[in-house]
Amino acid sequence: MKQFLLASLALVALLIPFHATAQIYRPGFIVQAEGDTTKGLVRYREGKLTYQSCLFKTSEDAAAQEYLPADIRAYGIVGEALFMSKEVPATDGTLTRIFVEVLEQGKLMLYTQNNLLYLEKENSGLKQLYLQTDDQDITMYTGERKTINTSTQHLILLNSLTLDCPVPDKLMLKVQKSLHLPHVTALVRSYNTCASPNSAISFKENQSWLKTELGVFAGSYSTALYFNHNTTIHRFYGAKFSMNHNFVFGGVLNFTSPKKSERLSVQMEPMYSQERHIGSFTYPRDSYTISGDYTIEMTRLSLPIMVRYTITTNGRFSPYFSAGITNDYILDGQVSGLQKTEYHSTGTIQYSNLRKSDIGTTFSHAFTTAVGTRFKITERHATLLQFRYEHGRYLATDLSNSDSRLYLTKKHQGFYLTAAYLFK
Repeated sequence: MKQFLLASLALVALLIPFHATAQIYRPGFIVQAEGDTTKGLVRYREGKLTYQSCLFKTSEDAAAQEYLPADIRAYGIVGEALFMSKEVPATDGTLTRIFVEVLEQGKLMLYTQNNLLYLEKENSGLKQLYLQTDDQDITMYTGERKTINTSTQHLILLNSLTLDCPVPDKLMLKVQKSLHLPHVTALVRSYNTCASPNSAISFKENQSWLKTELGVFAGSYSTALYFNHNTTIHRFYGAKFSMNHNFVFGGVLNFTSPKKSERLSVQMEPMYSQERHIGSFTYPRDSYTISGDYTIEMTRLSLPIMVRYTITTNGRFSPYFSAGITNDYILDGQVSGLQKTEYHSTGTIQYSNLRKSDIGTTFSHAFTTAVGTRFKITERHATLLQFRYEHGRYLATDLSNSDSRLYLTKKHQGFYLTAAYLFK
């Protein structure tokens, strides 16, 4: 617990200085209702907020002002994204003015908003691009079989909008059954390059769909072991183990999709450790008391898989938190020790070596959560400082007094404090 508190305080101290910078502003602009462009700084946001309003300030020291879709024509972040104020059709036919993100600009515009796609040709109004099936209004019964075919309405729309400069058949075939975003953008880009090459602009074209960051880490693992049961050979249940600290090392793999989100990522940390745990037990009976010491040695492979959310994505420091599941595999584990038996009536004391036993649980899972911060050294190199907590790592079933193997309790807790070096 002491290690947990120290690590928590250290990381809180790291995170506090960056709370004020969590609202990140990047070079950008707004297009006023009159058509004038004002350069400044736009707050970087993700999700639904990007379509609802824009937070803009003319300089670092200036106060931020919020603009709604009715206030301005467009806003953008230089080199990253452009959002335009448009009237979007709803399912009931009504129009709602919101910001939509421009994916492809040219004679045929491609927009997105809340994972929906829209097309617009020469300011003729937005038309939603979506898949429709032929099973609308069909009553289903248990055991009934049916075949669902994809409607061709989206293909009719695409063909009608690209009729003056048809796109290659291979691009149209890719969107016949699904509207995978890379395929749709490639189709619209092909048309714009053909119909009006001088005005064709692709946003986020240079951003990759998948970005991988690799690294190595080392650190300390702290835990106190607890056991599930007693056997005819050992008195595991109730044995007291002090908090032991062991060296761990491994790798870091972080996967993110910059085109979808800069803040959400999946992080894996394959890890290897050689551990040594020391504890003692006392087992009082009416006529004698058994006590002794345990030494447990094990080697372990671990694979935490976590979803990570980064609070800030630019600047040198990027605090984050994550949560997920740890998968453990004990390669080898043995228990040894010395046992003392004291008889109350005579005061006689007998010493004996405990028979060596194995760790019974080899594969297990645990819930884990982590907080940390990333420090950027250069564009290709960075470091991580992270504190990670896991709970309930070891699970045991089919316990028996005749089974001399050790089974660790599901209430187990572990604390990791690690530092990593990252490279792209």
